[in-house]
Formats: sequence, C-alpha cells, structure tokens
Amino acid sequence: MNDTRKLKASRYFYILTGMIMLVLTLGCTGRPAGYPETAPVEGTVLLDRKPLEGALVIFSPAQGRSSRGTTDAAGKYTLRYTGEIDGAVIGSHVVSIVKEIPDPKFKTPNRSANGEGDLEPGVPDAPLVNMVPNKYRGRESALSANVTDDQNVFDFDLTSK
Repeated sequence: MNDTRKLKASRYFYILTGMIMLVLTLGCTGRPAGYPETAPVEGTVLLDRKPLEGALVIFSPAQGRSSRGTTDAAGKYTLRYTGEIDGAVIGSHVVSIVKEIPDPKFKTPNRSANGEGDLEPGVPDAPLVNMVPNKYRGRESALSANVTDDQNVFDFDLTSK
C-alpha cells in the first residue's frame, strides 16, 4: 500500500511538472501579447556616398506603430519596434530618414561664425536644420521597403541634390 501512494505521488509530480513547463513555454515566447509579428531589419545609410552618422531611420507601415533605429559612424542601423522587440512589422513600409543639426548660419552674441562658444542664459540656441532632403522624409518619402519574415537588409544611398 505504501508503494501505491508513492506511485500516485510520483504521477502527480510529473503531471504538475509537465503543466508548469507547458505554461512557461507558452508564456515566455519573447513577445508580449497583442503585438504583431516582426522581423529583423538592418542596413546602411549613405549621403553622397559617405556614411550618415546619427540619422534617425523610421519604417512606417500603412497602419500601426513605426520602427526606428539610429545610424552609427559607419552609417549602419538596426531597427527596434519597441524597447523589448527588435525589427519591423512584416509588410510594406514608407521609409523616412532624418538628421537634424544646429543651423551653422545662425549667430548669437557670444558665438563665433563657426558656431563655437558659450551661450548666455536666455539666448536662444541655433535652430535645427535637416541634412537630409525633403524627398527622403515623412509619409511622402520616396523611400520604401517590404519587410519579409526573414532577415531584411535595406541600404539607402541618398543624394543631397
């Protein structure tokens, strides 16, 4: 009779362990519930055949959340959908590329012509200008990409003219 109890306890232990493993497997897929399927996206951005460092690359689907990435010194970017999810939603995207810098023509009382020097308190900083032409920015951008469920590499060779 003691062996029967051990057998039942052993059976319950294995059933309980199996159920816990199933819940953990289903609950830990790496993607929070309610988010669409995404795929990895990376690439390079050049402006006039030179790497464009510090540019914001935005992939915008027809509906839903955009994915973003910033280029490094070599012009390379990797997209993130959220803080936890890499890539972009599978499907067609409009691609926008933005790189804003302080307007080099803007002068303040304490700033030299080359833009160096400290600003006095209350003196406005230089307005930002975009290095990337309008044709590559916003929803009307001439750039597009079709993200598939595989690895996606999209390189953009932009011209300033």
